Amino acid sequence: MSTPTTAHIDLTTGVVTADPQPMPFAEMLVEHMGGRVHSAASAEFQQLLTAVAKHGRKGSLALLVVVEPPKGHVEGGPLSIAMSTVAKLPKGETPASTYYLDRDGRPSRRDPRQGELWDDAPAEDRQAALRAVLARAGADPDEVDGLVDALDSAGYRRQ
Repeated sequence: MSTPTTAHIDLTTGVVTADPQPMPFAEMLVEHMGGRVHSAASAEFQQLLTAVAKHGRKGSLALLVVVEPPKGHVEGGPLSIAMSTVAKLPKGETPASTYYLDRDGRPSRRDPRQGELWDDAPAEDRQAALRAVLARAGADPDEVDGLVDALDSAGYRRQ
């Protein structure tokens, strides 16, 4: 894309002078601080793309350019140019979990209204309950006895 040529005329002398072409900003960005800002912006842009694709939510990346004159401004004096990036990456939402309040008012994953499957149950009842759970889970019937014995002897308790 070419920049249109502009000029100005000195009304006193009638001399027409072409205005200087601006430095391409991309060139300035690549050269600034030895390319560190450009490299950082490129890396953050890739992180932004990955996060948006992963979470399905929008994000942004901004380049902040701050230009300051020297203290006690002197025309033609050096300018301080600082560049930095500001990335706002989307985050995934942590799903909620269900909790119940126990009799002391503390959160618990266990519903206090239900009796405990394993509490003080005789071994036969625990093993029968394990067999039922394994059957519902689709365990191989030939392996159920071995699984029940292993779980019961390991002291398996419902969490």
